[in-house]
Amino acid sequence: MVVYAIETPAEFTEKAINSKKQVTVMFFRERSPPCKMMRLAFQKLSEDYPSIEFCNVDVDDLDQLTADWGVTSFPTFLFFKDGAQLNNFTVCGALTSNIVNVLEDMSQSDDEQV
Repeated sequence: MVVYAIETPAEFTEKAINSKKQVTVMFFRERSPPCKMMRLAFQKLSEDYPSIEFCNVDVDDLDQLTADWGVTSFPTFLFFKDGAQLNNFTVCGALTSNIVNVLEDMSQSDDEQV
C-alpha cells in the first residue's frame, strides 16, 4: 500500500476527517533519526494492514496543523475511524510494537462490524 503524503490542511481534512475508512496519520520531522526509522516501518505496516489508510505529515511543512492537533513530539501517530479521532489511541515515539497494537485493535473492531 501507499503512504499518502499530506501537504495541506485541506488534504488532512479529506484523508483523515472526511474519510469513511480507518486512517493512521504519522506526524514526523524529516531530520529526526527516530522519524526516519519509523517512516520505513510505517511503509511496511501499510503493506501489512491494507484495510487501513496510512498518511504522513511533515511537521516542518504543516506546523499549524501539527499544533492544532496537539502534536508536540515526533513521531506521533493519530488514529481515525469514520472521520473521528480515536482518542484512546495516540502513540508517541518510535516503538513499532505500540503502533501494531493499535492497528490490531482497529482491525479487530472493523472485523466485528462486518
